[in-house]
Amino acid sequence: MSRPNWFIALPLPLQAEWHQASCSAPPELRRFHPAELHLTVAFLGPCGAARAEAAWLALAPLASAAPSVSAGSWRALGPAQQASAYGLLLDQGRVELERLLAHWGAIALEAAGCAASRRPPLPHVTLLRPKRRESAPWMQPMQAWMATAPLPSQPLRLEHLALYTWSRDRSERLFHIVHQRPLDSPTWAP
Repeated sequence: MSRPNWFIALPLPLQAEWHQASCSAPPELRRFHPAELHLTVAFLGPCGAARAEAAWLALAPLASAAPSVSAGSWRALGPAQQASAYGLLLDQGRVELERLLAHWGAIALEAAGCAASRRPPLPHVTLLRPKRRESAPWMQPMQAWMATAPLPSQPLRLEHLALYTWSRDRSERLFHIVHQRPLDSPTWAP
């Protein structure tokens, strides 16, 4: 296994059931487990555990009210010619989260010694991925599917901040949470 990626994110509450919006997508696409659904704050990549911990500790004294969010639309993510994922953009809560992701993401990336992001934040939740090297054939069918695909109807509150890395056994789940805390409760950092 290659070096695991690390990222800091806002987990979706399990009871939100946003994963059900992808049930009618082509079955060949990989669906994320409901416990893995999240909104990324900072993608740290294969930085290693020590640098990921530094990013986590840099955000420890920060707090934010738990934003209420709703799904806005489906979107192909990644390169325009060959999407690497499909997810839901946010409607309600989008502007607030753009600000939070820009500010907290920059702090986390700097603390981990990672390059600053060159793109503005795009608050979204990834639900589906094509298998590697098989994304091009899905572009047209997925565009048609997304045009009529269901959206989660209930807003939800993002109440936690978490540090994630790859799961040891990636056959069932891709990621697992290393640390988690309430978003509105800063923690002591040494």
